[in-house]
Amino acid sequence: MTQVSLFQWVELKHDVPNTPVKAGYQGVVLDYLNPTKTQKEPGYILEVFQDGETLDVVSVPISWVKPLSQIWGSTESASKQTA
Repeated sequence: MTQVSLFQWVELKHDVPNTPVKAGYQGVVLDYLNPTKTQKEPGYILEVFQDGETLDVVSVPISWVKPLSQIWGSTESASKQTA
C-alpha cells in the first residue's frame, strides 16, 4: 500500500469507532504509526476537519484512508479550502 506524505489530505473509508468521525470525512496526516503486537497494520494520526474546523484527532490503519492529491498549506489546497 502506498504511504502518503505528512500533511497530505486523505479521505476516510470507514467510520472511526467511539468518535464523531465518519466515512467520507477528510483529514490531514500528522504522523505515521508503526505496527504493534495488537495492531499489525501501520497507521496514521489524522487531524479530521468538518466545516473548516478541527473535529477530532484520530489514529487509523492505513487501509482506512484514500489519499487525496492536496497537501495542507500548498497554494492549491489553500485556494480550494477558501472557495
